[in-house]
Amino acid sequence: MRILNRCPHCRTRATARTSREMSPTFREVTYQCNNVECGHTYVVNMEFARTLSPSAMPDPTLQLPVSPHVRERGEQQLDLPI
Repeated sequence: MRILNRCPHCRTRATARTSREMSPTFREVTYQCNNVECGHTYVVNMEFARTLSPSAMPDPTLQLPVSPHVRERGEQQLDLPI
């Protein structure tokens, strides 16, 4: 999957040129505008936001937030009669 990113100046599509992992939950991505008349190059920060489906192999060193609706669904399942 490619993420569409548009130049904030001319709104033309931009292409990811490099990506650098800063931590397991944070990455810097360098984009370059595809409009040769603009030529803007910029960095976007990608940060983990929340878990939608818990991992079957969780890393115990990471403290990742769970989406509220996922947490609510889990609590509702605990309330179901057996």
